[in-house]
Amino acid sequence: GAGVLLNFLLLYAIRRFTKKSLGTYKQLLTIFAAYDVFLTVLHAVVQPRVVIVKTTFGVICDFEDRRVTGFYCACFTVPFTLMNIHFLYRFWSIRKPNLIVLFSTKKFIVFLLTFPIIGFTTWYLLCIYGITGEGPEAGKSLLAEETGKRFGKVFKEGWLMMDHWENDTFQVQIFASMVCFDIIMIGSFSIASTLGGLTFYYIKRADTISLQALNMQLKLFIAVCAQTFVPLVFVYIPYFCAINFPFFRLPIVFMDDACMLLTSCFPAWDAVIMIILMKDYREGLMGMVRKKKTIPMGNTVFSSTSVIPSSMISSSHSII
Repeated sequence: GAGVLLNFLLLYAIRRFTKKSLGTYKQLLTIFAAYDVFLTVLHAVVQPRVVIVKTTFGVICDFEDRRVTGFYCACFTVPFTLMNIHFLYRFWSIRKPNLIVLFSTKKFIVFLLTFPIIGFTTWYLLCIYGITGEGPEAGKSLLAEETGKRFGKVFKEGWLMMDHWENDTFQVQIFASMVCFDIIMIGSFSIASTLGGLTFYYIKRADTISLQALNMQLKLFIAVCAQTFVPLVFVYIPYFCAINFPFFRLPIVFMDDACMLLTSCFPAWDAVIMIILMKDYREGLMGMVRKKKTIPMGNTVFSSTSVIPSSMISSSHSII
């Protein structure tokens, strides 16, 4: 799909056009693009669907296996955790540049890896054990019937389901799981916002670095903010609405249908944003496709001597 193509294009641009001055930041960009390729392929293979009927929320995939669907959902916690690492790098580069060297050490890399792993594991366990979908529940019948209407195929098993008000009864376990999901999403965004705000503050106050370096810091900061905006709009906000709206009995409209559509678009737009905002990548790729027109430059001699046909000469003699 477009996500794979665009991110491979971005990977090529990172490898081919990244300046040495970016240092280990190149590796961070590579990880982002490679993971976006993985997400695109995963979405194409799993084919997830979100269905909401009244106060019942459900996610299903073509495999009709809760573990596969849970794995898919948990994978989308990783981009925001990586984004926080991205913001940390930008913050340190302007505030504590002496610490940037840590991003090249194995121990610190392993330490950073624990955060996306913890986020992924927590989300996966909540999907498998925190919410329902295994037993003979009334909500499953509603969701299965709805899939038959929408997709022409009835999905009976493999649901990750949150029936918030089963039999008009408050479900404590489902509510607790919903709160945990919200904490993960809001917490990730809060960390990114805090680091982003601090980074911008110190960029504006920086007076010990050159103007060129300051401009580069600002451009990279804008790129990180734009990259944060993409998963926020395409993944986290739709997920947040789909999970929480049924509990509050709010109208969903088309949110359940749009949820997976937006999620599938996220990796492609992530690559587009980076290619557009990173000048070196944009100009490097444009230079590859731009047609160079070669105009031959020869020495042209123009003669001012006119040649009069003999017929005209003879006619002039006859007139005389």
